[in-house]
Amino acid sequence: MEMLPITLYIRPECELCEEARDALRAALADSPLPRSIQEVDIEQDPILHRRLLTEIPAIEYRGALLAHATSRLRIQSFLADVERRV
Repeated sequence: MEMLPITLYIRPECELCEEARDALRAALADSPLPRSIQEVDIEQDPILHRRLLTEIPAIEYRGALLAHATSRLRIQSFLADVERRV
């Protein structure tokens, strides 16, 4: 089965981003679907920085974006909602 990519948008030295990483890993551990995490530092891209500075940590999955993604339950709900729409 193909790994489904999830993008985690972060900034360096961001405590909320650390929380998001841990919450996302915990959410994925409970999921039957194989997914991979790709971390993107918005500081490396001026366009992403402008677009997402007030939204991070954010998760993008299958074209949908979840801003302020620091809760495992919120992330699980987001992923399930996206899967239902596919």
